[in-house]
Amino acid sequence: MAAPTLISWNITRRCNLACGHCYLDAVQRKRDAGDEQGLQEASRVVQEIAELAPGAMLVLTGGEPLLRHDLEDIVSRAADTGLMPVIGTNGLMLDEQRAQRLRKAGAVGVGISLDSVSSKFHDALRGKSGAWAGAMAGMRAARESGLRVLMQTTLFAENRDEIAGFADLATDVRAMALNFFFLVCTGRGVTQTDLTPSAYEESLLAILDLQRARTDLMVRARCAPYARKMLGLHAGEASNGYAEWSSACLAGRSYLRIGPQGDVTPCPYVPRASGSVRRQTLREIWETGPDFVRLRGEMPSGKCGKCDYRVSCGGCRARSLATSGDLMAEDSKCTYCPASSVSPERQPIRQPIAVVWTLEAQRLLDRIPGFVREKVRHNLETKAQAAGELSISADFMRAHRPASLPFGRPGSGT
Repeated sequence: MAAPTLISWNITRRCNLACGHCYLDAVQRKRDAGDEQGLQEASRVVQEIAELAPGAMLVLTGGEPLLRHDLEDIVSRAADTGLMPVIGTNGLMLDEQRAQRLRKAGAVGVGISLDSVSSKFHDALRGKSGAWAGAMAGMRAARESGLRVLMQTTLFAENRDEIAGFADLATDVRAMALNFFFLVCTGRGVTQTDLTPSAYEESLLAILDLQRARTDLMVRARCAPYARKMLGLHAGEASNGYAEWSSACLAGRSYLRIGPQGDVTPCPYVPRASGSVRRQTLREIWETGPDFVRLRGEMPSGKCGKCDYRVSCGGCRARSLATSGDLMAEDSKCTYCPASSVSPERQPIRQPIAVVWTLEAQRLLDRIPGFVREKVRHNLETKAQAAGELSISADFMRAHRPASLPFGRPGSGT
């Protein structure tokens, strides 16, 4: 069974903002909540994560994770086990001094939320005047301290015409990536007005156009598996920067989320727990948790189950759960209607590639972050096969190294 490559961990519900779309329904408190995982318990969970998912990206978020006085300790423990810690924050508490401490502890980057190219909508959504300015200052402090910056944007009717402007802003603060999230109405997000299906599709088309135009910036749509359908890419097909392994929703397949009290779900927008790290090991939950088993073993129902993109897209499972109560129901946001003559998409069969890795090359591969390691492996094996090579050496790896990886392990040379 494949291991998760990306893990999101809400290490606290405590927050300094009151965002109207918060999936966690985070709360403003002056003190830490007594039922949240303390440092000793968090250290045990870090070890379980590292054993289940070596080299995975670990997103430490909240609430507001910078409110935890022991955040640097958790980051340090994660980095020491070979994980790639990233901090998910609103940026208000991130000055250069704190950013430097996080980097010294082993953090490789920060994801900072920004919901408008100007302050009015962002501050109103987040319930605090000055929130936009604080997020911008946090991004600049992170960059000055050597941390990578990911700008995180949730799309609404009020800001979806700013998509190109977000890219300009991301370039201005020297962000590595710009991630557009499509709202799933859970937590306080149930009070927000979601995009209509047509507005959703128009926004996604604008993001795909931006990807083609802005090669200087990594631009991605999150919670939007329909991108594969809109690009005409079935499972196993690659084109225009979308690799053949780029597929449907990651939830339960290569992604999981841990909550502040230890509950584990396939993604942050699936609120019901499949287990708790206070009662079970993380590996047991990953391998046997009810929703994890369903997501890996079942095809969706309704029109999603009959679709010729049911594997490469498959719809957003969290959105299906939020709107119908069934994790595997059809996704009502999708407007695509396959022709009656097409057959439901089948799972592609990947043929093994017969190449041998030298010991030195294998050691180099093992130093690549776990969340991209298998993708790098497959790409290099494909290139070796095309070149008629029977083995992959360290020199072959260096000659065919990607221009950049999303994150390099500090001090590793990757």
